[in-house]
Amino acid sequence: MKRKILFTFKKGLGQYLLIVLVALMCSSIEAQAQELTVKGTVTSSEDGLPLPGVSIVIKGTIEGTITDFEGKYALKNAKVGDVLTYSFIGMEKQEIKVSTSVINLALNPQTIGLNEVVAIGYGTSKKKELTGAVVQVRAEELNRTVTSDLGTALQGQIAGVSVIASSGAPGASSNIQIRGVTSISGTNTPLFVVDGIPQDGDPRISSNEIETIDVLKDAASCAIYGTRGAAGVILITTKQGKAGSLKISANATYGIRTITSGTPLMNANEQAYFEKVQYRNIYNSYDDEITTGYAKNPYSLLNDTDLGDMVFTDNAPTQDYSVNISGGTNDITYNVVAGYYNQEGVIINSEFERFNTRASTNYTKGKWNVRANVGLTIEDKQESPGGIYTQTIKYYPYQQALDPNSDEAVESNGWGSDALAMNWVLNSIKNKDNQKRDRMNAGFNVNFEIVKGLNFNTNLGIAVTNQTRKIFNPYSAHYASDGEELSNPKDSYVQNQSNRRSSLSWDGGLTYEKEFNDHKITATAIYSFEEYKYSGFTAKKYAVANNSIEVLNGATVDPDAQSLFETDNVLVGAIGRLKYDYKSRYLFSASIRRDGSSRFGKDNRWGVFPSASAAWNVADEAFWAPISEVANAFKIRGSYGTTGNQSFNDYMFASTITQGIDYTFGGAGTDAPMVGAAQKSYANALVKWETSIQSNIGIDLGFFKNKLTFTADYYNTDKEDMLFNVQLPGSAGIGSGGDSRVTLNVGDMTNTGYELALNYRNKLNQFNYGIQATFATNENKITSMTSEGFSYTDDWGLIDGDGTSKITVLAEGYEAGAFFLRKTNGIVNSQAKLDEYKTLDPTAKMGDLIYVDSNMDGVLSDADRTYHGSGLPDYELGLNLNCDYKGFDLSMQWYAAVGHEIINGSKATAYSYARHKDLVSVWSEANPTSTLPSYRGISKDHPNYAGYSDLWIEDGSYLRLRNVSLGYTFPTKIVDKIGVRNMRVYVSAQNPITITSYDGFDPEVGGNGMSSRGLDKGNYPVTSFYLMGVNINF
Repeated sequence: MKRKILFTFKKGLGQYLLIVLVALMCSSIEAQAQELTVKGTVTSSEDGLPLPGVSIVIKGTIEGTITDFEGKYALKNAKVGDVLTYSFIGMEKQEIKVSTSVINLALNPQTIGLNEVVAIGYGTSKKKELTGAVVQVRAEELNRTVTSDLGTALQGQIAGVSVIASSGAPGASSNIQIRGVTSISGTNTPLFVVDGIPQDGDPRISSNEIETIDVLKDAASCAIYGTRGAAGVILITTKQGKAGSLKISANATYGIRTITSGTPLMNANEQAYFEKVQYRNIYNSYDDEITTGYAKNPYSLLNDTDLGDMVFTDNAPTQDYSVNISGGTNDITYNVVAGYYNQEGVIINSEFERFNTRASTNYTKGKWNVRANVGLTIEDKQESPGGIYTQTIKYYPYQQALDPNSDEAVESNGWGSDALAMNWVLNSIKNKDNQKRDRMNAGFNVNFEIVKGLNFNTNLGIAVTNQTRKIFNPYSAHYASDGEELSNPKDSYVQNQSNRRSSLSWDGGLTYEKEFNDHKITATAIYSFEEYKYSGFTAKKYAVANNSIEVLNGATVDPDAQSLFETDNVLVGAIGRLKYDYKSRYLFSASIRRDGSSRFGKDNRWGVFPSASAAWNVADEAFWAPISEVANAFKIRGSYGTTGNQSFNDYMFASTITQGIDYTFGGAGTDAPMVGAAQKSYANALVKWETSIQSNIGIDLGFFKNKLTFTADYYNTDKEDMLFNVQLPGSAGIGSGGDSRVTLNVGDMTNTGYELALNYRNKLNQFNYGIQATFATNENKITSMTSEGFSYTDDWGLIDGDGTSKITVLAEGYEAGAFFLRKTNGIVNSQAKLDEYKTLDPTAKMGDLIYVDSNMDGVLSDADRTYHGSGLPDYELGLNLNCDYKGFDLSMQWYAAVGHEIINGSKATAYSYARHKDLVSVWSEANPTSTLPSYRGISKDHPNYAGYSDLWIEDGSYLRLRNVSLGYTFPTKIVDKIGVRNMRVYVSAQNPITITSYDGFDPEVGGNGMSSRGLDKGNYPVTSFYLMGVNINF
């Protein structure tokens, strides 16, 4: 019995041990399966060469790796039955089920571009199925340019999108115009839409947050945005997380900026000689009778001051850093971006600093897809002193050098205007103008599939921008040599401004998509609501008591506080769109939008904006098959659409009452001053939409599986009911300046143009290369105005302080902002010429400039002004080249603007204020063969160097190397040892070469885009930028 029990026990124990052993073996097998390392090599099926950088991910997990430069990879933690996803740009994605530890794979080349998805406004579309003019730019193309401004990164990338720097100042935004000038009185800025949320103006988003940019150029594409689409639409998609292991990328750059040229000014010796000649010409004096600035103060003979040495700073540093963290599962993905940018200016007291961050997440489960993102941007901008470049021109070399960091009293060795100029300079160089801007925004998107094919989609966006500006103009004590104070303490002041912008945007709608046989129909219905609010105030006090106290209470007299404009405008819209697709061969799209805007009076608030477009993929036809191996794609597109424009000031339809118009009240002997208010200007209660009607025809060609692609577009845009500022007669009883005008829908304008784009990508063994070329031309013309002749734009003039030097005008038959100048014909250098010219100008003297009586009425006046071109180029060209070989990469970006003019206002100012170096050679009795007119005073006092003459016009054409970069990516086997997935180092130069005949600072003169475009008034110069950087991926 005992033995039986023991046997039973042993038998049970044996069974138990057997079960345990089997379990251990199974767990061991499972553990081995979990720890399986899959190795292999990935090559191209086209040429058999290895593919570096191929992504391999275990489907449904975050585990993954990439191939090295030899195409090899090793993926841990895989198991039999897992599915591996292999993906690489330009190659078709493949999935392989794991059955062995060695998987070698050859990826097939992808037909480039056909299946690329682009944003089209309230939706997406495959590139092959597009019917409108839409172009996409990816993040890698944007990030080749290190800049704080998104527009600068886009320059030369897209045909028909003109980007010109408004200024080279740190943090300045460029002027972006899509297919020409859009409005005269309103803004020409395109509508920005970020992740489906319309923005209030330029969102100033950092390029390190962006995944793609899609630009809608034709009206049929833009009409879906109704009133806000007249100037084109820029759709920005921010970076989103992707399923896979956590990935970290970091980028860092550091570089210096240099000024490339300047305006030549006279030194002390040249200035002394010129002043002798000046007095001879003005007063017919002998040299021993002339008392120059030097003679009036002999101490000035010790000076040879160049104020530019103090104002301009070469080798100003710029830094740019960013980090990106992303990852997730099939259900939830996330992405976080943070960046820091700092640019010190090349002009004194200018700098820009920005911190930005954006976090986004995406949740997909069943029928639900939910996306959310939140962004924060903090900017700190120090503006250069206003007019400081003009001050460097006006300041004479015999005046003493100044120290911008000293608060000690300055004794002037000048007199009269020289002492006054020193006072202006002291105020300018010590002026501080600091602007802080905090912008917070959040977006929320929900998509729910109600039934198969029917989806509900809604977007909610909120943005708040708080901006403060603090201007501190310290007291600079300035005394004459006899002890008299020349400065005025009341010129010093403290000014604070604060404003807040907020926006709320919501849209919701249904999309139904149905496929039957070879037909596909997509119908969309959307309702949208947008509200924008603005409020602000300003406060100012004069006479700063202590320069170390830079607050309002530090000033002592004349306190002044005012509210700024307080506005609230609402835009609502109903949108419908229908798309039809037959075999992706015949495509049709039609949309209609009805908008209502509070910016108009109650009788004109609503507008309807329809559009239609169609496309034919000819290459899908059977008759195309014989040549499809060569020309694999050929599409013809056509579109027609209308858009509206409401991008002008609020409440233009309503007159306002202005406070502070005091008056006296009462009878004789009892009248007393009373506080009053009055209407200072007229409004237009009938103001209505500006309307753009555009037709577009285009073709898309693809050769050799889209290795070579070509796109061409022709468009014609008719602008109707343009808002023009009409001058009212004095009898209307209105004020002056802007108050003397009323805005009416009385003008028409056209834009016509061609756009060409060519792309070629190929590889020779391990050498990959690409070429992208763009060409665009635009002809702008005002076709109808109520007034005859021309009217000046709102630009204040070419030369500071000279109201007669206005240049840009609006005139029927010419482009908006055209240059109208008075033509000249040499100088009076003979008695015969003098006698003849005196019939037009009885005050003329030898050496004077000869103006042409263009209208032949016997009188020299503004009526003699004639057309002299404009700042709008005839052609714009872009050329991007890139290649890589065994880890080395090289890219270049060229840009050219051809056929426009620049008015050299810096040169005109230097001549007007008797400082330009060439004035040494002006006409005089001692130099009678000179072609330069004699100098007889500043421009507003004598016309020899007037700002309105054609002396200052120059060819503005230029060719610029926008960017060149050379980089090296280290082999994976090297960087893997330090835990890095990928590392690239590079050196780069931006604007290192500019080929131009323009002799000013820089030929890229954007101004405000219309009224001052092409007017170089001493603008902050665009600089050359040399940098080095590193990109690291973990």
